[in-house]
Amino acid sequence: MTAPRPELSEKDFISDEGYKKNPFPFWLWIFLLAAISAIVLGGNGWYQDKLASIFKANPFLQVTNREMSLFLWQNPEFMRVNSKQKVGYLPDFQYLEKISVDPSRADNYVVAPPEIIFRYHTWKRLISGEFISRPIPIQEFRDFINYAQEWQPTYWPAAPEEYAAMIESLATSQIQDLSILSVRALPQSVRMAFQGWKNYFKEGEAINHLQLTVAQVEEFLKDHPPYARNFWRNVVEDRYPDYLRLLMISHPDEASSFPKDQLTPFLKVAIYNFLESKKTSSSANKNEKNSLEQ
Repeated sequence: MTAPRPELSEKDFISDEGYKKNPFPFWLWIFLLAAISAIVLGGNGWYQDKLASIFKANPFLQVTNREMSLFLWQNPEFMRVNSKQKVGYLPDFQYLEKISVDPSRADNYVVAPPEIIFRYHTWKRLISGEFISRPIPIQEFRDFINYAQEWQPTYWPAAPEEYAAMIESLATSQIQDLSILSVRALPQSVRMAFQGWKNYFKEGEAINHLQLTVAQVEEFLKDHPPYARNFWRNVVEDRYPDYLRLLMISHPDEASSFPKDQLTPFLKVAIYNFLESKKTSSSANKNEKNSLEQ
């Protein structure tokens, strides 16, 4: 039978013998911690300086997170939340509680793979100017500005004064449709961001289940030719090799359904907004006609 272990006394826990024999370890640890901190801070400063010089020397990379966010709303497949590898991919974009950009880093240059930046530049050059305006209900805009805080004047130093004043009075404003405001009071970039947010969160299911006819696609392309196949075939061929291929046929049946695998997400979003804007215009014209008749 094993003899019971004696109880440990206080002197077994506390001893100054080691320190008396070797007083240096304590100071050595402080020195090492200070040295490590200096290396980390110095290295981070060097990294930031190097990054800044790379951005300055290459205009291709000079895309801010704010600018990239407009592209991502219309191209959700490139969002960080939808990327399998999140480490190092769009690090200034949130993906857990939110999917918008970190508002404090909105005007920093985006860190993204070259192919994503190339897609952004292609989108900006060809179709960013094809924005299709729709009504902006004030309550929905309030929800948007609380979610996408990067568009609050606090996080947007370049915001026009008229826009800052509009945001300041947003809680008490009686304007029901903010789309009637001037572009100084509501800049185009904010309109695009709002509509992208609404498309993603409120209309995503409707866009995914959108059944388009050949006639509808042709009508849209007639009004917005930069979406045509010849502009995008080589850009999207890795994911959508048959982009709008059906329209290469001389006389496709206009009443037939358009194949979904020939429609990219950004095209579906644009056509959805196009069709919704036509509904709004038709409704407005009908109401105006009724008012005149009365």
